Amino acid sequence: MSSASRDRVRSALSQVFGFESFRSQRQESAARAVLRGDKDVFICMPTGAGKSLCYQLPAALAEGVTIVISPLIALIQDQIEHMHVLNIRACSLNSKLSLEERKVVLSDLNCGKPSIKLLYITPEMAASNTMLPIIDSLLARHLLSYLVIDEAHCVSQWGHDFRPDYLKLGSLRSKASGIPCVALTATAPQQVQDDIVAALQLKQPITVFKSPCFRANLFYDVLFKEILNQPYVNLKAFCEKALGQKDSAGLFDGCGIVYCRTRDTCQEVAEELTRRGVEAKAYHAGLKNSERTGVQKEWMEGKVPVIVATISFGMGVDKANVRFVAHWNLAKSMAAYYQESGRAGRDGKLSFCRIYYSRIDCENISFLIKKEIAQTQSKRGSIKNSDKSSLVGFETLVSFCEQPGCRHLAIAKYFGDEVPACNRACDHCKNPEIVMRQLDSLQRFDMSKAQVSVKKPTVQGPFGYIHDLYEGGRKGYGFERYDNEEDDNELDGENESRKKEWNTFFQKQMKLRKNGEPVKDKDNFVPPDPKNDMKIEARKETKCFREQAWKQ
Repeated sequence: MSSASRDRVRSALSQVFGFESFRSQRQESAARAVLRGDKDVFICMPTGAGKSLCYQLPAALAEGVTIVISPLIALIQDQIEHMHVLNIRACSLNSKLSLEERKVVLSDLNCGKPSIKLLYITPEMAASNTMLPIIDSLLARHLLSYLVIDEAHCVSQWGHDFRPDYLKLGSLRSKASGIPCVALTATAPQQVQDDIVAALQLKQPITVFKSPCFRANLFYDVLFKEILNQPYVNLKAFCEKALGQKDSAGLFDGCGIVYCRTRDTCQEVAEELTRRGVEAKAYHAGLKNSERTGVQKEWMEGKVPVIVATISFGMGVDKANVRFVAHWNLAKSMAAYYQESGRAGRDGKLSFCRIYYSRIDCENISFLIKKEIAQTQSKRGSIKNSDKSSLVGFETLVSFCEQPGCRHLAIAKYFGDEVPACNRACDHCKNPEIVMRQLDSLQRFDMSKAQVSVKKPTVQGPFGYIHDLYEGGRKGYGFERYDNEEDDNELDGENESRKKEWNTFFQKQMKLRKNGEPVKDKDNFVPPDPKNDMKIEARKETKCFREQAWKQ
């Protein structure tokens, strides 16, 4: 690349994006490779490594329009708002636009020299009758600069977030075969990478930029809910430790995310934290759009330090000072967990990633995954090797939680990376004795539960399964997520009888846990030592839990 081009890139980096330098040599090389436009480019970098800049900078310098395909409207809106702050014209065509807004976008795209630099669309919109004529027109006028596929792992049935509509993007790539294509993801084991290249019809030889997944500033640990005296007290202490001290204005310097599987759990966790002195707000599809926007704004501005959210939150949210990510429920795969936990510590400072692991939670998710696999195979009438990829990904995460060993090494091994230099950046490497003691306590708990279960009838529900409660549910193995308003409406129309059935069952179980008497305090356990929330007295806790939770 000529010195003039180099100066052009550096100038745009500083004057348009406000950065004096790239985050890494790999990021700079990737951006320059995209700008050259002579090859298709595959970029796999961890969350926070600056993938978006690799196509946004070239798009800002290009004469035409760059089309970016992204899986979620919420993610698209975050990206567009960020571009507007930088005075880069970015727009979207989606179902949420008013007729007038749509006319403005279409009018600009059809003019001789569009002012729009980045046009964000979903894969569904990319295949629609509305979008195809626009793409044809841009191609005919030589105004399509780049075709960008964000969250490209969605195209792979081996990936953790497969979206069937992503498979249609191969035909779009074929239509725009002369346009440079860029595929980006934070998570791509080799099998997923191969799928991306094949399904998107990327032209060989492609240019690949792949960063190691290891991030030295993230501390990973796992705690087991079944053997914690008071899980919510522990979560509160974890939040306070990670957030640190408040400033003179009464605000924390950092913030945190607690991920939950359902909206009800989000509400409960947010209320429990707030009641204990850590202000937290729920963020899920059950809220109105205005409520969700308000909660996210308060969190982004630091007014609310903790947001308790379902898994869609955080995709594309560029907030550098997330000091912790806690998973109150298991993620749906190792790749999903890596991506979600990676939203912590984007500023490079020490941050914490914790899983509150529960065998009950694990059994429920495993059941739902197996059920969906069976339904898929039944509809198709045949079995594919990729059908069980979701179960393999989840079981890998279960092993990550239940098997002793370096957490960073387990992640690196999953993604095919070299052995990382953990340097005590996980619970096992920092204090393996405590980890082994926790595992021993979990085994003792399982043994005591097994002994009790022999003497009592099988319980159905959270401690087993009521099949009807899962019928008609949305895809995602019980993980709530929202993609657009239509999904929100679908959630709002859930069968009320199922909710009543579940609530009746739950109240009955709570009575059983106290010899037929209602439980007065669901956290009625001996408090943990607040000076060391990692310390667990195995025998005492196992005995306490067995007597209080399982005795009839």
